[in-house]
Amino acid sequence: MKAAFRTRALTLAFVLASSTVSHAADIQWPSFLWKDPGLAPALKELKSTYEQDNPQNHINNVLIPVATFWDKQFADVSNGNPPDIGTFYDPDVRAYIEQGLLEPLDNYLSTAGIDRASFVPTASLGQKGGHVYAVPIVVNARALFYNDKLFRDAGMQPPKDAARFLEAAKKLRKPEAQQFGYATASKPGNASLNFIEISPLIGGFGGGFFKDGRPSANSPETIAALSLYKQLFDENLIPRGVDTGVYRDMFAHGKVGMYAAGSFIAGVVEGADKEVYKDLRAIPLPFPGGQTVSVTVFLGIPKGAKNKDAAAAVLMRMLKSDFQLKIAQIGKAYPGRVNMLPAKFFDQNPWFKAFETASLTAHSYAPEGVEQYGPEIIKIVSEGLENMLFQGVSPEETANNLQQKLTDFIGTKK
Repeated sequence: MKAAFRTRALTLAFVLASSTVSHAADIQWPSFLWKDPGLAPALKELKSTYEQDNPQNHINNVLIPVATFWDKQFADVSNGNPPDIGTFYDPDVRAYIEQGLLEPLDNYLSTAGIDRASFVPTASLGQKGGHVYAVPIVVNARALFYNDKLFRDAGMQPPKDAARFLEAAKKLRKPEAQQFGYATASKPGNASLNFIEISPLIGGFGGGFFKDGRPSANSPETIAALSLYKQLFDENLIPRGVDTGVYRDMFAHGKVGMYAAGSFIAGVVEGADKEVYKDLRAIPLPFPGGQTVSVTVFLGIPKGAKNKDAAAAVLMRMLKSDFQLKIAQIGKAYPGRVNMLPAKFFDQNPWFKAFETASLTAHSYAPEGVEQYGPEIIKIVSEGLENMLFQGVSPEETANNLQQKLTDFIGTKK
């Protein structure tokens, strides 16, 4: 009886102990990236690698839908309930830095032996006053993906200028096969994503809604880009009224001939259709500005994070050269540090060279010189673009309306 009692007592103690196990650091990392088709596999590999090396710690990877993520993260950080690791795009990181909401990472980088000079050029958005407040995990510079089989079948070469781009978009359009020449934003709502999607056109023409902190919505370059965008929409050369995920899936299954996007789309295509992936190619944007844009994904530690040292260790592990290569291999994306990829990688992924070139020369998609006001500016621009597409407003009138609204807006910030 006593032996049985002791056995039950030991079993109960073990169960209670197991149910109350705690980690030295329970790192809170809520993000929409945990379901991102390009980055999620690499992040999960990072989580696994870090936890194997640091079994006393745990990364709590909470999935937050992208539709609510940005507002929720900012509210949590502002209200003193920050995560340990924050996720930021170009305009967001500037807003957090300007408001003093991120921890400096200089000491962690120095201890880890990581030189900030090794970061991609757009990493400067995560820095201020000689200090690093956020580090890039990937830079998603835009180049033009195209389906080589569709081009061969149409007897065409990839476009080298805007005129031949438009010609290709028209020739590749086959309504009977539900095939389109190009794909970009064509549905109201989701202002932030739509702004990113049309940025290759705007930036590719050398345009932009701000230059050096001043509104430039009605510059000739911006108007030319808007005119092409509206023509693509009006002539039904792009899938209309569908979500971004839908037309990306169409491209992945060979129903769209061209798509200006980040390199991560290659991973989407490879996962969807191996035959289409074999015909995937990429070239620099063929537009007259000779420029491209990028979306850099930053990671940082918010002020007041409970486990900032452990969170920093995760970021430093991500920045090590072996994991930089893994990000490229797993996520088909250019990592946050330069010269991390061997020649063999480019041999295995010939389409990637265009993205390396773009990553080292791209400008941020965020409004130049006023990045910290990005979310507000993007909302103003997106409303104007929706009026152009769905209310019949001309590109010229759209540009002039936006110029006035952006001028009025920036005037309230001085």
